[in-house]
Amino acid sequence: MERQDALKLFKKLASSYPSWKVDRDIAENWLEELEQADSDSCWANAKEHIRESKFAPSIAEIVKPNARIAAEREKQRTREMLDEQDRLRQTVPAEPPWKREGITKEEWMRRTIAEHKAKKS
Repeated sequence: MERQDALKLFKKLASSYPSWKVDRDIAENWLEELEQADSDSCWANAKEHIRESKFAPSIAEIVKPNARIAAEREKQRTREMLDEQDRLRQTVPAEPPWKREGITKEEWMRRTIAEHKAKKS
């Protein structure tokens, strides 16, 4: 997280908990930790904490990975992977099964028919 974003988040927390005793050393410690953390997770955790708790948070509660953000990112990665697979399927025509197996079309058809008959018996 950028320093300015970390400062903005820290100010949001401080204004949300007016009885929170904060001095320069505490603020600097928070900013150092926030700068090393993921911005989206920190903001999501802070907003959830403000809505759910009447007590000021610890650094660990804010800098931890946010499950909702992680799930959204995983869904996005999955969508991108599926889109890439679709794109590849459209650009590379699938080989017929006889070519993949290295046999003629006739051989493949005879074998497939024989397998089908054997299953029915």
